[in-house]
Amino acid sequence: MTDVEAWQALGHQHGVSYDELVQVMTCRPAKIDQDWQLRDAAACIREAHTKGDSVLLTDALCILLRAEISPTLCCAAVCEETLIVALERDEDTTIDMSVAVRLARMLACKLERVFKFTAHFAKKTSRRSSA
Repeated sequence: MTDVEAWQALGHQHGVSYDELVQVMTCRPAKIDQDWQLRDAAACIREAHTKGDSVLLTDALCILLRAEISPTLCCAAVCEETLIVALERDEDTTIDMSVAVRLARMLACKLERVFKFTAHFAKKTSRRSSA
């Protein structure tokens, strides 16, 4: 499988078009190995989403999708902000913002693979249930 075919398969799996994937593919890969980098990324996602700035939001999501993220970092803020975007109904947003929603869903899957953050939610939920 070529790189392009692999990207297309990934896009198909997440409902992201090839044109939308090109935005991710053309992003320069970064290395995120400091907690402050993830906190800054979370703040950028929150600010862009709050302002409705789909360009800035898409850029931030693309950078995180291409980034090599250390699994030892504190992921809570970036996971939360990503999920807030990812859980929007893309049909209720603008065309540009719906691209960001789909990319956020793709990023949420990556963050789950790296951090297994849903296990933390399950622990919190089970503690609340037993209280």
